[in-house]
Amino acid sequence: MRSSPLAELLFLDFDGVLCDSLEECYRSSWLTGAGICITGETPPDPPFDQAYRARFDACRPFIRSGEDYLVVHEWAGRGSVPSDQDAFDATLAVKGPVVLAELKKRLYAVRDGLLEKHHTRWLSWNPLYQGIGQALKAQVNNPSVWILSTKKAEFIVEILAHHGVSWPLDRTLYTGVRKKLEIIAEIAGSRPSVLIDDQIDHLDFGHPNCQCYLALWGYISPTAAQMAIDGLSLAQAVALISSFPKVPSLGG
Repeated sequence: MRSSPLAELLFLDFDGVLCDSLEECYRSSWLTGAGICITGETPPDPPFDQAYRARFDACRPFIRSGEDYLVVHEWAGRGSVPSDQDAFDATLAVKGPVVLAELKKRLYAVRDGLLEKHHTRWLSWNPLYQGIGQALKAQVNNPSVWILSTKKAEFIVEILAHHGVSWPLDRTLYTGVRKKLEIIAEIAGSRPSVLIDDQIDHLDFGHPNCQCYLALWGYISPTAAQMAIDGLSLAQAVALISSFPKVPSLGG
């Protein structure tokens, strides 16, 4: 781990870094793909065996955005797992951006329904990693610390509130289709920053202004672990988040 003593801004991915949301993604994406309407009735459990779930979980390192999980169900249903990121991306390319956008729309509609009609149940599928809650509580009022995610910001704030963290919506950013480092550059300018993410494609280990770290406790592939120049353990990340300084020039 290289230190970043002059860093003024800290950006944190959410899924796989702060929150172990795999259970929620598994269930919500299955409900979406199955076309199950979310009503006041308790939603059914996915009707799959342990082998299916193991294949689904094995695909987690290839995920960049929520709609990808519906493609993961297709792989798991065929009884196979992609050999690498390129194989998974080839499946996404066949779908194309229009279909993927529609899948995302449907997934978020299901999540909205679950949050509205089964609020506590849906939130329970989103545990935080050990120590993360306390680390974030220490930084709630620090304008130097941001959450940057491919998950809708309102969902993130709801999940954190469920765990007793009153995180501000204005420092919770949904990336959409934009690159994370591009967004960081807009916010930070030339100020040195740190990004922690578990998807290596979001990271640039040679970036001149942003120190990138791969979250080694997240769902990462062996290939990503080998490619990572800098990685953090969960304990290291918790320590970094907890102690990240407030920069006076940012106000607050």
